[in-house]
Amino acid sequence: MFKQNKILSLFFILFLVVILNLVFYALKVKADNASTTAAVANKAPTFTAGPAENPASTASSPTLVGNNVTFQATATDKNGDQYYLAICKGQGITAGSNGPPTCTSGQWCISSATNSGSQASCSYQVQQTDASSNDWYAYVCDKNTSGQCSSYSQGSGDSGSPFYVNHQPTFTSFSDDSPKDPGSTVTFSTTASDQDGDNVILYVCKSNDFNGSTCGAGGEWCHSSASASNPTCQYNIPNVFPDDDYAAYGYIVDSRGLQASGGSQGSNSVLTVNNVAPSISASSIQVLDTDESGYLTLTVEQGQTTGFKVKFTVVDNNSCQKSGGGNEIASAVVHLRTSDLSQSQCDEAGEANNNDCYPVQVSCSQDAGSCNGTSDSDATWTCTFGLQYHADPTVAGTPKASYQWVAAVKATDDDGANSGLVDSTTYSNELDTFVAYDLTTSTIAYGSLDPGTDSSEQSLGLKATGNVGLDSQVSGTDMTSGSDTIAVSQQHYNLQSGQGWGSGTALSATATEVELNCKKTTITATPETKNIYWILRVPDPQPAGSYSGTNTITGVIGEPNEW
Repeated sequence: MFKQNKILSLFFILFLVVILNLVFYALKVKADNASTTAAVANKAPTFTAGPAENPASTASSPTLVGNNVTFQATATDKNGDQYYLAICKGQGITAGSNGPPTCTSGQWCISSATNSGSQASCSYQVQQTDASSNDWYAYVCDKNTSGQCSSYSQGSGDSGSPFYVNHQPTFTSFSDDSPKDPGSTVTFSTTASDQDGDNVILYVCKSNDFNGSTCGAGGEWCHSSASASNPTCQYNIPNVFPDDDYAAYGYIVDSRGLQASGGSQGSNSVLTVNNVAPSISASSIQVLDTDESGYLTLTVEQGQTTGFKVKFTVVDNNSCQKSGGGNEIASAVVHLRTSDLSQSQCDEAGEANNNDCYPVQVSCSQDAGSCNGTSDSDATWTCTFGLQYHADPTVAGTPKASYQWVAAVKATDDDGANSGLVDSTTYSNELDTFVAYDLTTSTIAYGSLDPGTDSSEQSLGLKATGNVGLDSQVSGTDMTSGSDTIAVSQQHYNLQSGQGWGSGTALSATATEVELNCKKTTITATPETKNIYWILRVPDPQPAGSYSGTNTITGVIGEPNEW
């Protein structure tokens, strides 16, 4: 009974569900549709931060030509669109259609599309042609087919409009007033200015190595103080400085450190230092013997004694060393003479005389180690010379006792400038006497004689092979043949030919001076000669035999007035 009731309840529920669905269906079939519409407007983005320069470009801290001015701003868009930051040169802008806008008066820069609420930025590289002060107008425009732009903003404070430009100075000419001598001042001049009104500074470098604030490793000649325009600077050339052309590169920088570009920037003006003639101090000239002490002393009989010296100091304000190395002084010559002659009487080869004038002695050289580089003006030189055997002595007891041997010296530099001839007026030297002679023969051959007869006249004399006039001392020995003797007094001598035995002077064993008066030699190849004439008288009676002996003839200095 319970089971049947349960089944009936289920059928009743199913019946109700069917009836309800049929009712709902009938009602639905009879309903109408109503559509909905709405228009959402596109709105321009708005600034929420900025616009501003970062970093700020101000009158006191302008942006250098070649550097960037960077602009930043943040904007939001109510439509959620991306936006562009546009920095225009003037007022007015046209939004793009789903792209960047266009500034009416030209743009400084426009950013890329930026998400709403994010910071946008763009940069402008400053040009030399830009004005010193440049206004800007910032807009934000959305990226939409119906693009919209905000009102402009110029920011505020130092980071707001305008931005300022530091222009490169102009540099149109660069020169110097060389050539100049050592010890002079050279001035470097420019035509240069700065359109921003900044002061300008000139740097003159020895090499093309300016780093923007100083010359590099090559060093500088000079730099100027800050000047409104056309700066100049000066270099004081040292008193000792090599002659040459020196590179001199000019650079202009403004007071903010911006270099000029083009024009004369980095051009080479070339500093020229003149060549000046060398000089020789008379007091430095020394006439010296071969060992550099005492009188000049001849040593070579009937020949030339070499190795005498003239030493002196050459002073050259171009220094003793060239800028590229090597000796500044190229050559030196010496004219040697006795001081009774003037300089002009012994300065040419045609005036040479082996007695008293030796011009153009050319064996000269700079002494090693006497030059200490390009800052040293002095170097010592040594010239060597020779004197012939009959060069005039100047010591006491000679005809030129009141004179000396002096030197006139001339130095010539590598450019041909010379000191002129300078006399050794302070230090000269004496030439000593040189007694030298030869006999004209080594044998007096009287020949074969009978007792009681005279020989024929024989000559034997002296040749002056030194630098003095000669007298003579004579002596002799007996002539012997075994135990037999012919007395020395049997030989007589005369100073003139043809005088005979009876007018002569008997020779003795004691040295006796003979006033020979042999002149001093004056011609190198022809020594002066003076003969003594000899006659032997054989005694009667006299034993036969071959007799021989020795006569001694010695040259001595004659009286000066007889030379």
